[in-house]
Amino acid sequence: MAQQAMKAGPGAVPARTQAPIYAVGLFSNSLADVASVVLPLWLATDGVSAAGIGFVLGARHLLPFLFSIHGGALMDRVGARQLMMASSLTSAAMLILFPAVPWIPAVIVLQMLNGYGSSMSWIGAQAYFGRVLAHSATYAGRFSFSLRFGSFIGPPVAGFAWDTIGVWGAFAVLSLWAAGTSVAAWFIPREADGPIAERRALKWNDMVPRASDYRDAFQLARDPAMKIVLVITVMRIAASSIQDSFYPVWLASIGLPATQIGVLITVSSALAAVSSLWVAPVTRVLNPLWVLIWTAAGSIIFVSVTPSLDSFALLMTAAALRGLCMGVSQPLMLSILADAAGPGFLARGAALRTTANRVAASVTPVTMGSVAHFVGLAASFHIVGAILLAGVGLVGFYVRTHPVASETTRE
Repeated sequence: MAQQAMKAGPGAVPARTQAPIYAVGLFSNSLADVASVVLPLWLATDGVSAAGIGFVLGARHLLPFLFSIHGGALMDRVGARQLMMASSLTSAAMLILFPAVPWIPAVIVLQMLNGYGSSMSWIGAQAYFGRVLAHSATYAGRFSFSLRFGSFIGPPVAGFAWDTIGVWGAFAVLSLWAAGTSVAAWFIPREADGPIAERRALKWNDMVPRASDYRDAFQLARDPAMKIVLVITVMRIAASSIQDSFYPVWLASIGLPATQIGVLITVSSALAAVSSLWVAPVTRVLNPLWVLIWTAAGSIIFVSVTPSLDSFALLMTAAALRGLCMGVSQPLMLSILADAAGPGFLARGAALRTTANRVAASVTPVTMGSVAHFVGLAASFHIVGAILLAGVGLVGFYVRTHPVASETTRE
């Protein structure tokens, strides 16, 4: 099933439909990378402890963990466009308020609301991808390229703003970046939400979460391919949360300015953008799930070795290799999940993935900050990385030995 989805050829999707979906993905998916240059540095500059930084950064994942499935169900029923626009503007409003709030509990509240707004924007982008573009490995590669291009250009801009125009300027860049999702979503044709007959107007009682939506979403995880990919992407997102939290803190502690930190993140994103275009030829000769497993392992290794690298050249090499792994894995992950979810549950499938990933993304900074408190920040990179690699190893063992999993991974 996964290999069939990745090998299908391009359909006749007009450029006016493709372009805004690519743009929505660019802004929504890269916001965390852009913010990862500014927010940890702001917290560290204000003297917040490593554990405190972990709690603040982890707070962005709480509301998505609780309510992503509810939001995804709404998008499946009424369409994603308007909900995406409202969500991205909410995130933009929260980000510009950060420098005005010196009280950590208030910062945590802002981070929670920002996290939910940006998460719902990204769920909508995935829903549009699944409905319009996921049938083609070519479109999947282009979509992933756009995601990585956002992470390529955004962090250096944020780092430059931090170095040159200060805290307010840097957070203004973050706010404008979040609002970019709303602008892009405005141009998505309404027919991209599917047949009008299958959609209805949003009602007030839709705001109340339904137990049936959560049940339907979790039933999607019964599909073996969905189950395997959900677990492996949890490991992948946990590794990304290291880069989005303590990676810039470590680099700043060894004397790197924010602009160079942004360059490292940009190099990773640039290589990810390039390698995302390799998916079609790679999956013609290799099994998609095994490619996903090996590239997930690589993405963990090349961030967890950071404290062992003693030169900018080595840091650049590790960032580039991590980017290669991330670029190949992302379109595979999105296409396999879209294929497993089916057309009527695309947003809920994306939300299920978001819910699982938020567990990893919220637990990882808090865990890493706590470990760093006792054994030091450098050791925490190695310890958390080893745990994540062990998880990937268990998934590989399951795929190799479980009959149902082996069946889903065969061409």
